[in-house]
Amino acid sequence: MTKTARRKTPEATTPASTVNPLTRFADLVATAGIHSDVPALQESGADETTLNAQLTQELQLAHDRWGLGLLHLRHSAELIQEGGAADVALLVDGAVRTRLSEGARAIASTYATMQAPGPEGRSEWGILPEGHRVTLRPGLGQVRVLIEDARDFETHWTPGAGQTWTRTWRQGDTLAVEVHRPATPATALADAAWDVITSIKDRTFQRELMERSNQVGMLGALLGARHSGAGDALNQLAEAHFAVSSAVVRETGRDARDLDRWKAMGREATETLDDLQKSATRRLAAVLSGGLR
Repeated sequence: MTKTARRKTPEATTPASTVNPLTRFADLVATAGIHSDVPALQESGADETTLNAQLTQELQLAHDRWGLGLLHLRHSAELIQEGGAADVALLVDGAVRTRLSEGARAIASTYATMQAPGPEGRSEWGILPEGHRVTLRPGLGQVRVLIEDARDFETHWTPGAGQTWTRTWRQGDTLAVEVHRPATPATALADAAWDVITSIKDRTFQRELMERSNQVGMLGALLGARHSGAGDALNQLAEAHFAVSSAVVRETGRDARDLDRWKAMGREATETLDDLQKSATRRLAAVLSGGLR
């Protein structure tokens, strides 16, 4: 199902031995709009088991939001020691696939080898190893049966409003709805660059950047106006390799078999995705406005 990842050379940034790996982890999951509690847990003296459990929980939530289409795999994270230095290993189905010290670009490349995007960027992977996978028909009769029935199932992607796509699945006692709106790191950065350029009060400078963007795009125009190393500095940031494109809502128990709750889950996931993507644009705009030192 997945290819074996080759060990990658760590990115040329601050040596891993001098950076708290939990700070690196917090930076990674921040790209999914997650404020990591792991550094605070470490400060409070939490043991390694507690830290690993929190790392795993936050990594799984990040996968819900990155929308890489890898929810059929089991993701976890744990603290490790290599060569006398602390690191965080990222595991897939129990096997170490990459480490935080390898950098966001290498981590993204590792996950890319596992993906199966279709022509429009949506994942071709199903969620369940087994189960009834269906294309939803118009109306509520079919989906009512699926929601109220006891069997595992999943749906193919269904188009929704605002360029979104939705799929639903049940696994055991848990019903889940994912709303997806394709967003690559490149498009997210371009949107943020647009916000930065349009907010510039110097109209002459703004016009210059707009004109330059016709040749090199919004992000290229903005980076060209920064110092010579701005592009390289940006490439070292996790935001250059991860973006929010999905939101997943889960329900268990009696509500997981209620059609009205299923409808509400779709609305909740859509609203969450809207908020996450808007927040990501603001966060990226702040990074780009800062000069990428």
